[in-house]
Amino acid sequence: MISCDWLGAFATIDPAMAKRKGRPEMHFSAEALQYFRDMGRKGGKAGGKLRWKGVSAEERSAHAKRAVAAREAKRAAKKKPKQ
Repeated sequence: MISCDWLGAFATIDPAMAKRKGRPEMHFSAEALQYFRDMGRKGGKAGGKLRWKGVSAEERSAHAKRAVAAREAKRAAKKKPKQ
């Protein structure tokens, strides 16, 4: 195991996992996990409001219409029988 100090949080990385494709398996301390949870919660609470703060009503409407069209296309693709 390799130990590293990242953002003041103790983590261990399995070298065998690091050589495989994909992400290495990391194990964080309880304090580190709580820090990441708190930061995610803090950003999640303000995220939507901050994202749309400078966007006009017309732009929000256009974005919503694109989202609806994408959802409908996805549903139609599921219903379409494969030949």
